Amino acid sequence: MLRAFVIAVLLIASTSHVNSQTSPQEILLMSGKKIKAKIVSRDSIYMHYDLHKNSGKVKEGRKIDMERVFAVYNQDGEEEVIYYMDTALGNFFSVDEMRFYIQGEQDAMRTYKANWTFFIGIPIAVGAGLAASSSIFIFLVPAVTMVALSIPKYKIKTSRISSPTLASEPAYVLGYEHAARTKRVSKSLVSGIVGTAIGFAIGQSAFK
Repeated sequence: MLRAFVIAVLLIASTSHVNSQTSPQEILLMSGKKIKAKIVSRDSIYMHYDLHKNSGKVKEGRKIDMERVFAVYNQDGEEEVIYYMDTALGNFFSVDEMRFYIQGEQDAMRTYKANWTFFIGIPIAVGAGLAASSSIFIFLVPAVTMVALSIPKYKIKTSRISSPTLASEPAYVLGYEHAARTKRVSKSLVSGIVGTAIGFAIGQSAFK
């Protein structure tokens, strides 16, 4: 009876150990994005890992620059910070400031939509595309639209972010604006291309 009990305990411990070894870790990037992965190895330049997708599939043999990694979390959630402050490398923030910066990026990715760029950008690009439909300058319309829509100030809605007090942290604000700008520029460019194409099509059909 005692022998069976000991064997059962050993089996449970062994299974638990195997699961902890195979469970994916989490890599937090400087961009605020997270990667579920099993870290295989790393050196001063690269971190090699197997990517664990949400579907359950595993893609082996991936690597990422170490300078893009902020921290790594093991299966128990314990953190190992990779980032360090070094102005020679362009790392001007302290570790705590970088945390705020990344949190700002994550909040912007989660809450900032920039859908207004479609409602404003497409009509503007349609008009500009129509006016320049017979000119070589029509190729500049999407770029001009993108730049114009990137100018307005980025407003942080304190009711939608992780904590209203974060809006007073300079590093958080910079991170939020960086991610918001990336999203707005991308959508502005798309609206510029779509609007220009519509304007060009209308212009060409009108002059037939």
